Amino acid sequence: MSANGPNAQRPARALVAVLGFALLGLLGPIVVPGSAGAQDPAAQQAAREIQDARDRANAAAQAMFDAESQLDTLDLEIIEAERKLAAVEAEATAMQSSLQADAQRSFANSGANIPLLIDLDDANADITARRQASVARGAASVELDDFDAVMDEVRSQRSDLEQRKERTAEAREQYEQLQAAAEAEVVKLTEIEEQRLRDVAVQRELERQRKIRADQEAAEAAAAAEAAAAANAAAARSSRLAAGSSSSSSSGSSSSSGSSSSTGSSSGGSSSTPQAAAPRPAPTPAPPPPPPSNAGSGIVCPVAGPHAFADTWGAPRSGGRSHEGVDMMASRGVPLVAVESGYAQFKTTRLGGNSVWVSGNSGTRYFYAHLSAWEGSSRNVSRGEVIGYVGATGNTNANHLHFEVHPGGGRAVNPYPYVRAVC
Repeated sequence: MSANGPNAQRPARALVAVLGFALLGLLGPIVVPGSAGAQDPAAQQAAREIQDARDRANAAAQAMFDAESQLDTLDLEIIEAERKLAAVEAEATAMQSSLQADAQRSFANSGANIPLLIDLDDANADITARRQASVARGAASVELDDFDAVMDEVRSQRSDLEQRKERTAEAREQYEQLQAAAEAEVVKLTEIEEQRLRDVAVQRELERQRKIRADQEAAEAAAAAEAAAAANAAAARSSRLAAGSSSSSSSGSSSSSGSSSSTGSSSGGSSSTPQAAAPRPAPTPAPPPPPPSNAGSGIVCPVAGPHAFADTWGAPRSGGRSHEGVDMMASRGVPLVAVESGYAQFKTTRLGGNSVWVSGNSGTRYFYAHLSAWEGSSRNVSRGEVIGYVGATGNTNANHLHFEVHPGGGRAVNPYPYVRAVC
């Protein structure tokens, strides 16, 4: 048999196969990217534990910030109650001065000692008697009944103010308890993430679960928006039908009346005057345009560490303000990063404390507040670059980041959806 025949090639093929298996043994098993975490029960369990801890921390943060909003609302109500009390007390004081002047005029020549009315809550029997005598002579400029009514209002306003202060004290105590609970949940979350997130498989599985949840939430939001649009369209159709029915009924009555009149006044064929069509209802105003597509596009989470956040957009704040950001709780000193490349400008404000404006290359601007410290100084930054650290400077007593999104550099929009998508 020839040396180049089939039997002569078998040893060479066998040698290649042996070398191939040896090489595979050195390289280890071939792993399809993204499949290990999804098929690893331990990674799945660890990812669920992390997500559960995040959900608990988020719920605790939401409860704390809701309590803060309630507390700010109560503070605003106290300010308004104090204003009303001051106004009614001023009215009572003016009436009291008029009473005193009338009494002095009435008894200027009597030699009697006229006490001054100092305390609004104390009634003086002698002055009351003289006041009644003055009223009987028609010399009074203020009716006693009016004065008594104002004094009742003073007492009512004082009681209302005290009750509001008591409720505010209780709300403040509850807020402090919720703050402690939220901070404790953030600490637990930090411990769990430090233990579980060391494994790359867990990181991949957590991201996979997060994406599934985000897709579900997006689908639910789209379905809700579609249902709302359908409801609005149905309501508009009903309105148009009702308007058309009313117009037809009115037109029919007018035509009947017109026919009778025409028949009675004309023996020949005369045309009736056509009726004007009923005006159509005004169209439903279009919803405001969505933010520019590049607003928040491709951003990263602003908090580079364990954190919790709550949807507090539009919540009342002290001074009659409305909240224009999302509050993200984290331990003091957790790094904060630029959510996109751009220019970071550091400044200090009365409410925000140590703050940063990041003007993104997309045209969107981002505002960070309450930092404990900055990293470096104002400069060009890259996405993910550390620019500061979580703190409680400015108008707050809880370590957290106040984060705002301003598409196109304009007015703020609710940043919760942006943060929800990347954090």
